[in-house]
Amino acid sequence: MSIPSQKVSSSNKQIYQRLKQAIDLNLRRQIFIAACDDLCLRDCLAARLQAELAAEGADSISRPYPIDYPRFVSLELDVSDPNPWDSIAAWLTQHPLPLQGGSYSRLPGFQILGAEHLTRHSPAVQWSFLSYLRDIEANLQMCESTLLLWVSRPWLSSIEQSAPEFWQWRTGVFEFEGEPTPAKGDFGHSEDLGDSENFGNLRDNGDYGDKLSIYLKSSEESSIPDSASPIPDSPSPIPDSEPATTDSKSVELADLVLAAASQELEVEDNPASEDNFLPLQTLQYIALLQEHECCSEALALAYHSLGNYYRDRILGGDSSPQNLTIAIRAIEQVIAYLELDDNSQENQPLTEECARLISQLTQNLTQYAEESHSLPPISDLINDLGTFYWMLSRDRTQHNAADPVSCLERSIALYLEGLNRTDADSAPQTRVRLNKNLGIASADLARYQDKTENLQQAVAAYQQALLDLDPAAEPQQYAAAQNNLATAYWNLAQDGQPIVYLKSAIAAYTEALGCYSPEREPLNYAGVQNNLGTACWNLAQHEPSELLLVRAIDAYREALKYRTREIVPAAAAATYNNLGTAYWHLGNQFQQKQARTESLQQAITAYETALDIAGQLDRSQLTFDTWAARNNLGLAHYQLATDLDFGTNKAAQTSHLEAALHHQLQVCAEWGQHLNDKGLTYGDKLNLQAPPNSQAADSRQTALSYIVKTIRAFYSECGLQGQNLALSKVPGDLLPEILRRL
Repeated sequence: MSIPSQKVSSSNKQIYQRLKQAIDLNLRRQIFIAACDDLCLRDCLAARLQAELAAEGADSISRPYPIDYPRFVSLELDVSDPNPWDSIAAWLTQHPLPLQGGSYSRLPGFQILGAEHLTRHSPAVQWSFLSYLRDIEANLQMCESTLLLWVSRPWLSSIEQSAPEFWQWRTGVFEFEGEPTPAKGDFGHSEDLGDSENFGNLRDNGDYGDKLSIYLKSSEESSIPDSASPIPDSPSPIPDSEPATTDSKSVELADLVLAAASQELEVEDNPASEDNFLPLQTLQYIALLQEHECCSEALALAYHSLGNYYRDRILGGDSSPQNLTIAIRAIEQVIAYLELDDNSQENQPLTEECARLISQLTQNLTQYAEESHSLPPISDLINDLGTFYWMLSRDRTQHNAADPVSCLERSIALYLEGLNRTDADSAPQTRVRLNKNLGIASADLARYQDKTENLQQAVAAYQQALLDLDPAAEPQQYAAAQNNLATAYWNLAQDGQPIVYLKSAIAAYTEALGCYSPEREPLNYAGVQNNLGTACWNLAQHEPSELLLVRAIDAYREALKYRTREIVPAAAAATYNNLGTAYWHLGNQFQQKQARTESLQQAITAYETALDIAGQLDRSQLTFDTWAARNNLGLAHYQLATDLDFGTNKAAQTSHLEAALHHQLQVCAEWGQHLNDKGLTYGDKLNLQAPPNSQAADSRQTALSYIVKTIRAFYSECGLQGQNLALSKVPGDLLPEILRRL
């Protein structure tokens, strides 16, 4: 990597040295953000950083990096799919970690460049970048060494506001001085907003598949950042406006804009800029149009330019409830004036003086007005409005007073209204967008109420979207819709008709896999393989079949080719846990001695690998129950030990019994540590009927039952000497409870 020539100020040199020293500490999970608006300076600093770190890594024999393996890697963000985790995973796939001293080397550090190019791409692409950053907890294994993300200052603010999960994991932020490099292009056009699958619904996100051993449950979605003010009560979705209604809403909207502008000017170190005054100029423009009783179309265009201003702010990362509310009010006014224009017979002509003043005012508004000075189709406006309500429903900050259920109901009503306004001449992309967004909003609403009804509506919407999608021309969109469809089927299967819905989920997951390339999207491909395996395993519980279990095992093993412990340890551990459970069930369905024994031994190996990986991670990173996995591991050992075929091999039998007892006691020990972490005393433990974590309580009771069975097996197979051996391994605080059960 060549080092560009650039004069670096003394203050920037100091900041650079602090950044380099921080990276040079070589600690685990260092996540740095570097903000630099001067792209030439940024390129110079990034190149120098890579060169100097590489040289120091090669000179030091104490570093955990082979001489021929890079210590620090620069990657350019793929703006067509700005997923930094996939970029890192792809690099690691092409450059496997070498073995050093019998174990794998440390991951190199990575710096990601190119985020500034996102401003020349659609809002959906920009939103997908923030969504990928919010997925940091599922990709922490990428940050075992160092991750440095280079951004401009506007993107730094966007990440803080719209990717709080990534922001909270940051180790440090380094801001370099420099004049902004002129940007080209803009954030895109309004019709791009509605692709809600780019907001994080496609990837394997833990809603299913990683919690197989005991039960499956969904996880919380990412929250939207804090806002500055609460949300007023929402108006009707499609105002059937009269002039008095639009006037009152115009006053309310003006108050919201003025309040937002005042708050921004009061913020310390936030200098007033021309951009800050654009909303106020637009309000002045609107007031002038109303004063001269101009046509409704002109007012609709004015409100649309105001909505576009806040829409661009939202897509740039500032998706506070305040900005969402203003965007919602502006688009509602656009729709109201368009419908008023349809019903009116005449409009007052524009006077010469009014036209002159309007022309003068609008010179500063062109970047937020349609270039053709025409409005998009009303179905696109309705789609954008529905998406803003959907985004508002996902904001779980304390400043958001909006009810998520009412926001989702309004969003769904808007998407349905948009579909009603499309016809055979409408663009297929419009129908696809509305149907996919309808499916996502309906699936979200199913978490709150009428689960079956809303999930069925989601299924119908995804199916309609797929009718307008060509998998050859739009493979990613097609895969996203199939994946979301499969998820809806899987959730329906948990409440009724499991065989029918699980078979449909399996078919949809299989279709989604056909559009993924493991070479280009290894983690997405592996995630769907994992979910396919879970669906097959789940169906085998309702319709016992060795073929289904074998298919589940094949899917898990295929996923593990890309879900490696070096790249994604938490995901790999979850899939190994699922694989162990599938092998355990397969072993219990086999009647032949050799096949049963081999399956149970494979289950033991998979569980041991899952727990080994999990032991190196924080429990908060895991998406499966390690207590249940350890209980299952002990049970597999117990079954092998008590198998009639092991009666002639006392050494192997005793070994498996000891292993079973070890893992069962380990569950109880971890349960005790869990209570200690909660600050409970020994007396609390004895008197506690249900610990704070009921999942842990169930695992402990299961372990106690297995301990009793294992001790009895020691006595049955090895006599009194075996029983005494087993009891000698039981901790003193557990003995009274065990002896009572014996």
